[in-house]
Amino acid sequence: EGALIGEQQITSENIRMVARSWQRSQTVAHYKLFGIEEIRKDGIKRTFMVGDIGAAKIMLPADEAFSGLEPGHKPSELLDFWISAVVEDFDFKDEANPVIMLNRRKALDRLRDLNARRVNPGEQAYGVIQGMNRGGYILNVGGHTAIMPKAFYSWNFDSVGRVGEGFNVKIMPHRGKGLLVSRRELNHNPFEDALMRIKVGMTVKVKVTHIYRGLLKGDINPGVKISINSANMRRIISVGDDVLVKVRGSNKREFYGLVSY
Repeated sequence: EGALIGEQQITSENIRMVARSWQRSQTVAHYKLFGIEEIRKDGIKRTFMVGDIGAAKIMLPADEAFSGLEPGHKPSELLDFWISAVVEDFDFKDEANPVIMLNRRKALDRLRDLNARRVNPGEQAYGVIQGMNRGGYILNVGGHTAIMPKAFYSWNFDSVGRVGEGFNVKIMPHRGKGLLVSRRELNHNPFEDALMRIKVGMTVKVKVTHIYRGLLKGDINPGVKISINSANMRRIISVGDDVLVKVRGSNKREFYGLVSY
């Protein structure tokens, strides 16, 4: 759910057959919503998210039983990405404006059942970025909401994910609620190779990528980082400059060293 898969268009010639077939089989399909509509009937106001699949208007009730929204989440948040849903009901009485009613909750429950074995620690599953927060990314993984810290996206810390991007992830051990996943754990770590080739005392050429409070950060190679102590710096260094650095050691994520001349 959330993947950018293109437009969903169903023609007027097959809309009735498709709606009946998908309702009967509880087919999980992707739909794109674009707005919110409030309808009052018998004195009761209900909120719906609405979209268009070409030959019919689609409506998803904002009630948790239909929308699958978690507590504290707003209907407008579902307008940002493709949702998974099944056909709950349909009304073709008005041929000029046929309507299909969706149920996202049933679709998510079905996806979770299908992916139950894949969302355990150590297993792999497919995830899609649906949002971002200060600490990382929010993904849909097998119908479940998952968190991926920014550092878990790639061994190259400058790489950034985008909403709608999908990829395989590894389910990580996690004591809290929900899923914790990592994309980088399934990719080769270039730092491991560098540890074998770059030794303490070597002088390496580094491209400066960040400067913060006198501490410089740079790339030896893409994904191979080094922190640079500028205590003996003899010239002003800017981001993008190439500098020589004498390697003093390493930790689990990067090397560290001194500017060398």
